[in-house]
Amino acid sequence: MKDSEYKACIDGLGLLQGEEKKLQYAYARDITSSGWNGKPKKEVKAGLLVFTNDNMIFMQRESFWRGNYTQALRIPLEQIAGISYGGLVLKHIDILVGTSGTSQTHRFTIWKGCEEHTDRIDDAQLIAERIQNHLKIVREEKKLLAREAIAKGTLPPMIFCKYCGARNKADQSHYVNCGAVLT
Repeated sequence: MKDSEYKACIDGLGLLQGEEKKLQYAYARDITSSGWNGKPKKEVKAGLLVFTNDNMIFMQRESFWRGNYTQALRIPLEQIAGISYGGLVLKHIDILVGTSGTSQTHRFTIWKGCEEHTDRIDDAQLIAERIQNHLKIVREEKKLLAREAIAKGTLPPMIFCKYCGARNKADQSHYVNCGAVLT
């Protein structure tokens, strides 16, 4: 990834107010699209995987020949249900999003040669551990904020599940991710 491509990725993140970039890794994303004959075909799209204090964002290269990057994924951290890693030759991480029945796995393969814009890590296990640690910290912070708001006597418009840490609207009866009764 050239410096100009990296700058295009960062400029296109579209961070929300108060959102801060925490982790970033150069990855290639495996996607399935329809071929010219209607049959599914596998494509690999290179880009930058970014974790903020609120979202996971993947800035994806749209054309092999040009350095155009667009936001292909923007997923709230509370929707991430799990992270796994693997690969002997092509190291990858899999990020499970959603709940059972409606879940989707996103596979990201380490993009070799692009370490200058990341943490210079090419070990999928270490990256997965850093992401899991980041998710744990963010979820604990959000739980603390929700508890403080409840202790003050004001019910926040968004509350956080004490079981899975997911953000939920206060006017619903069950948490979206785990199905626990809203308390």
